[in-house]
Amino acid sequence: MSRLTHLLIIFVVFVCVLPLAAQAEKGYASDQVEVLVRTGPSHKHAIVKVLKSGAELEVLERDRSSGHARVRTAGGAEGWVLTRHLMTEPAARVLLEALSNQFSGDENRPDNPRAQADLIRHEYETLMQRATMLEKNNKQLAAELSKIKQLAANAVQLDNQNQELRQQTDVLTAKLGKLEQENQTLGKQVEREWFYAGGLVLFAGLFLGLIIPRIQWRKRSRYSDFS
Repeated sequence: MSRLTHLLIIFVVFVCVLPLAAQAEKGYASDQVEVLVRTGPSHKHAIVKVLKSGAELEVLERDRSSGHARVRTAGGAEGWVLTRHLMTEPAARVLLEALSNQFSGDENRPDNPRAQADLIRHEYETLMQRATMLEKNNKQLAAELSKIKQLAANAVQLDNQNQELRQQTDVLTAKLGKLEQENQTLGKQVEREWFYAGGLVLFAGLFLGLIIPRIQWRKRSRYSDFS
């Protein structure tokens, strides 16, 4: 009966924890991700240490604007990591290994059935609490992943809009250059027309200046003949 109970508990824990571990595997805080510790809260700062996810860290402060947190490792090293790489509970892989080691130690269990039942009940409650915390952490990671996807989609949309604006700017620049060229051509044409018009006016003035005196002289000559 004790062995069957152990197997049932292992099965329940495996069913509860496995989906959470699989979901975390797709996120940013799975047990396969290497956490980069940098000197400052951005990817431009130098890397001072590389940690495997699940390493115990002390969170000193959080910078929500950059999405980073300043942490201290177990060895005393300090630096900045991405907040999405932090978990409130150990990695699922670590918990599964601990559970496997815990349930494999049958020789350390009491022989008294009542004490054995109490121990199993306590272990079950502890496992359920851990599973609940893992599920909560999993939901937080899923929400953060959804937010990141939304930001990525917005970034792609903004990039497309930026490219369209650049194309429109290029088209408008080409049209502006063409209009400037046409304006210069039109200005030269107007200058030529004004030059021709000025020449015609000058020629007409000279012509009239020569003709009008002669007409007046002829009229005077006629009047003198009649007199």
